[in-house]
Amino acid sequence: MRASRVVLFLAAVLVVSTAGCRAVAPGLFGERRARPNIRIDVTNLNFQDATLHAMRGGERHRLGTVTGKGSATYTLEWRTALPLQIEIDLLAGGRCTTRALTVDPGERIQLQIEVDLRRQADCSPGRAG
Repeated sequence: MRASRVVLFLAAVLVVSTAGCRAVAPGLFGERRARPNIRIDVTNLNFQDATLHAMRGGERHRLGTVTGKGSATYTLEWRTALPLQIEIDLLAGGRCTTRALTVDPGERIQLQIEVDLRRQADCSPGRAG
């Protein structure tokens, strides 16, 4: 595992490193080979529940919901280096989308949702609906 790089990311701090967070799938001849994934660890410092969506290459994937003052871990199949944005939608609260960060297969991302999304300089208001 190599040293991690730190990026201030919307209402969050993302730490990206090449961790061995890959699922194992059988190969053509029954051998085990790694399936390329990324792992997203989320800590929600807000009191409200947050629904998260990952956006890559024009696609939007629902990751799940992180309870207020809680944490969760998500795994997303990731075959090539692509820009990733995460949409954070607080229950009865604000919505933000992080700026894009290029992520390689096998990387691990740590996202921290701050108490007040409105005060985040890197937070772009999300679309309504």
